[in-house]
Amino acid sequence: MQINKERLVQTFCEMVSIDSESYHEKKMKDYLMNIFKECHMECIEMPIEGFEAGNIYAVLKGHTNKEPLMFSGHMDTVSPGKGKQAIIHEDGRITSDETTVLGADDVSALASYIEAIRTIKENDLPHGDIELAISVAEEPYDVGSAYYDFSCIKSRIAYTFDLAGQVGLAALEAPSIISFKVNVKGKSAHAGFNPEDGIHALKIAASAMYRIPNGHVNDKTTVNFGTIQGGEGRNIVPREVVITGEIRSFDHQDALKWSKHIHTVFKEEANKEHASIEYDDYVHIEAYKINEDEEVVERFKHACHNLQLTPRLISTHGGSDNNRYVKEGIRGIVVACAMNDCHSVSEYTTIDELEKSALLALHLMIG
Repeated sequence: MQINKERLVQTFCEMVSIDSESYHEKKMKDYLMNIFKECHMECIEMPIEGFEAGNIYAVLKGHTNKEPLMFSGHMDTVSPGKGKQAIIHEDGRITSDETTVLGADDVSALASYIEAIRTIKENDLPHGDIELAISVAEEPYDVGSAYYDFSCIKSRIAYTFDLAGQVGLAALEAPSIISFKVNVKGKSAHAGFNPEDGIHALKIAASAMYRIPNGHVNDKTTVNFGTIQGGEGRNIVPREVVITGEIRSFDHQDALKWSKHIHTVFKEEANKEHASIEYDDYVHIEAYKINEDEEVVERFKHACHNLQLTPRLISTHGGSDNNRYVKEGIRGIVVACAMNDCHSVSEYTTIDELEKSALLALHLMIG
C-alpha cells in the first residue's frame, strides 16, 4: 500500500508555516480539527484554563473487531518558531531558512498521521478504532498532557511519534525528570569595610555544589546544576543566591533520593554559616520501561519488517507525553518520525524519511 507522497509533503509544509510555539497553539489546533473533521473523525477539544488552546482527542471509528490503537503527538514547537517556512532542497532535505526551527518536532508526526488516515479512508482499508491524542505545551516538560482527559481513551497500547533518528528506531524506556530550585539566604555587608559582618550566600552554594556530583552519578541517574543567579555588586557580600537544576533517572525512587540528598547537603552547608535555604522540587514525569515482548513492541517490529525496515529498540534520556500515558496504564513506546537536529535552527527532515514515517503509521494503524 502506497501513500500520496506529494500530498504528504504539502501537508507538512503547510503545517510548518503555522506559528505554534508552546502556549500559542490555537492556529495549529484549528487547522488539525478542520482536517480531522474532513476525514469524518469524531473530534473534541479539551480546553485548559489559561491556555490559548486545549488538547485534542480525535477518533476514526473502526469497522472491524480489531482492538483500538492510540497515536500521540504534540502541536507546539520550541522557539524561535515564528515565521517558519519549509525549504525543499534538491537532495530531498527540508529545512527552515535557519532563522527559526523547522518544527518537524512534531509536525512530522502529525503529517504522518494525517496522510495515513487519508490513505485508509480513500482505500477503505480495514481497521479498528484509531485514536489520536494531540497535546499542547509538550516541549516545556509535557505540561499540556497533564490536563488530558483519559476517560475517552479506549486503547490499551499507544505509539508516540516524537523521537529523533531514522524511522525504525523506538524508545522503550524513558526517565523521571525532577526539577529543583535552591534559594540560599545569607546576609549582605560591604566587601571592603566589614565583610566579616556578612554571610556569603554564594560561598555556601559553592561548598554545597562541590559536595554533590554532577553528570552521571550512577548508571541510571544524571544530576545537573543548570543556572545560578545572585549577588548585588562586586563590592557586596552576596546576600542571596538561587540555583536551579534537574535530575533524570530511569529509576524513579533513585531520582527522589538524589533530590533529597541535594536538599540535605545545601541545608548542612547553610547551617554551618548560620544561613538558611528554601528548597523546592517538582516531578514533571515518572520513569517507565516497556518490555520487548509486549504487544506494542511486537506490533512495531512487525510493521517495520513489512516495510523492510530494521527495528532498533533503545532507551532515551528524554521525556515525552508517553511518560504520562504509561502512568495511566496505556502501554506505549516512542517512535522516530523523520526529525533531526531538533530544537535548533539546523533542524531538518527528508522527503524519504517523511514517507517512511507515514507508511509506518499506516501499517501500525491497519495492523
